[in-house]
Amino acid sequence: MTTPEASSVEAGARGATHVADRVVAKIAMQAAREALRASGPTAGPMRANARAKVSVSRHGKNDLGQAHVQVSVDLDYPTRIGSQCAEVRRRVRERVENLAGMSVRQVAVSVEGLHGPQSSDGERVR
Repeated sequence: MTTPEASSVEAGARGATHVADRVVAKIAMQAAREALRASGPTAGPMRANARAKVSVSRHGKNDLGQAHVQVSVDLDYPTRIGSQCAEVRRRVRERVENLAGMSVRQVAVSVEGLHGPQSSDGERVR
């Protein structure tokens, strides 16, 4: 129930929302995992190598500011590296903007490892 006094205060004067960097990082990590599940060569259930590490930095004078997100991923090989990285960038930007209310200035994706198929005896496939 809204009191008459509360409704007379302008929206900007009521307070501010602050989303912690670790929360933004968790949102970005989940988005990166979703993107890897959806765009990988074995799309569907989470693959063993679909891992992501995320770091977030924030720039701007207000509490929300602009996020710069760095995502490191391991991918299965063979794969379309460019399209998977593009999907990770798109999904991370979309999720952080929608869920945290922050604009995302940059999403940098680096591929830390490519994991190829293993033969049944554990030797490397050539």
